[in-house]
Amino acid sequence: MTKIGEIFKIFRTGKNITLKEASQNIVSYPFLSKFERGLTDISFTHLLELLDRINVQLSEFEFLYSKYNADNNDLLPSFQSAYQSGDVVMLKHHLQTWQHKQGKFAELQVIQLKMMLSTLNIDSITKSDILILEAYFKTIHSWTFFELYLFGHAMPFLEEKFMFHLFQELHQKGILYDNFRYDSFSMLFYIYNNIILFMLDHNHLDTADLLIQKLTYYFNQQEKDYYHRARIFNLQGLALYLQNKKELGLRLIRKANLISYFSEHDLKFINNEKRYLSKYLTNADLQMVFDFSEII
Repeated sequence: MTKIGEIFKIFRTGKNITLKEASQNIVSYPFLSKFERGLTDISFTHLLELLDRINVQLSEFEFLYSKYNADNNDLLPSFQSAYQSGDVVMLKHHLQTWQHKQGKFAELQVIQLKMMLSTLNIDSITKSDILILEAYFKTIHSWTFFELYLFGHAMPFLEEKFMFHLFQELHQKGILYDNFRYDSFSMLFYIYNNIILFMLDHNHLDTADLLIQKLTYYFNQQEKDYYHRARIFNLQGLALYLQNKKELGLRLIRKANLISYFSEHDLKFINNEKRYLSKYLTNADLQMVFDFSEII
């Protein structure tokens, strides 16, 4: 794991600033040298002063630190990649790892992985698990990426009134927008995607349609990668299909699948999409929207 002192050194040397220049009137020269070698810790106040001295923003420092420690600090990519591709073996591996850890965070990670596996029809969630989640969500005042990700997976399992109230509260406080990640995985999109599917599952078609409109409008103002573009077409098409506008709905779903096919070309990902759509489409319609024979 790359320590913060090492990250500071990368910035300092990259700007050709000496230890003496960086440390002057903030910390001692030997102290800064030890800090950069990971031999001592530093106060947050002094770190901010040092970053100011070398003209580096805290957000820039955090970004590089996260980049160097992605495997240790950010579990989302490996979890999400396994979940999206339906990689049950990898999800079970993560589950076994976290079941041997102690503490509240480990307990929540175990429940999160069980929810993923349950969605894939492999594991199951207990009433006790749901009560733990609801109690936890009620106590959170400062939501971080972890809580939002956990909430996204918990949506299908929570009591409907509680889930929707929590969603509205997050939206009103702007928390979803504050935690928007400018990479291939948007938390705002993820939350909206899951609540829209929840509404479609419970036949709240008008509410689902309104949420799809909001999501589409928001992402029309942003640059969309292929994954988000495909998901929007998919949600729009599925909503139309369930509103008995089947021809237009199937056309949009097929368009979404073609985008996924050309951009991902990952059979696990495609099969996972097929599994989730099989809950809504007839066998004939499902076969049609996944028929790529004409373009192979």
